[in-house]
Amino acid sequence: MSFVVYNVEVGLYYFQYPDQLVHYKMEIIEIISGNCDREVINADLADHRSNQCLSPLGTYYVIDVIIAAIGFVFSISAPIVALKQSGKLKISRGWSKNMARIRLVFGVSLVTIAVSDAMGLLTTEGQPLDWALVLGIPMPAFMVEVSLLILGVVVIKKAVRRLKSKPKSGFAEPWQMAGAGGFRGSLEKKEKKSNKGGVMTVGDLRSALSLDQYEDIFQLGTSSGDDMSVGRMCHYCNGQGCAQCDFKGEFM
Repeated sequence: MSFVVYNVEVGLYYFQYPDQLVHYKMEIIEIISGNCDREVINADLADHRSNQCLSPLGTYYVIDVIIAAIGFVFSISAPIVALKQSGKLKISRGWSKNMARIRLVFGVSLVTIAVSDAMGLLTTEGQPLDWALVLGIPMPAFMVEVSLLILGVVVIKKAVRRLKSKPKSGFAEPWQMAGAGGFRGSLEKKEKKSNKGGVMTVGDLRSALSLDQYEDIFQLGTSSGDDMSVGRMCHYCNGQGCAQCDFKGEFM
């Protein structure tokens, strides 16, 4: 982005005329193509005061705007991505929806420009635009229109998919629900300074799932004997008998 601004406003190329020193903007596409030889440029400037690799200062083409925009997007997105990965930045669902709406408008604009140019609605002559003057590089109008149309459709599809997406409803397990309320396990209760939820021990899990309620209230209510003690089936061995229930198959 800084390269583009400096090239357009200050100029990367300069030539000493007999009366003054003049700075010029260098055309990026011509530089990449390798057609800009310093001796040829100086000869053209001395004879005609112009060269295809140079333009007057302040001349912005679409290619310059695109490169500067890419640099600006990268400059903004890099710290945002870093903050999101570190967990210090959380984008709300409403803000995400608004960004999707902006992308939708941008995609529709690209498709509209492509269709309008193909129909000759952007010029008074009813012909497609001369994209060489717009972009700063020779480009057939058909290729530009197809590129804009494809890009616009892709942007619209992604924006619509984002707008139609629904928030995920996560199923919470009982121990997750216990932790959501600031639950502190027995290990964390020993630390007085700890105010956040901690890891649950096996005993904490048994308590949260009510596995230590040994007596079955329904069976007790329907039993005829007053001194009858009804046990609860052991959850660890499904009544088969294990060390947890003293190999009885139930808790008494």
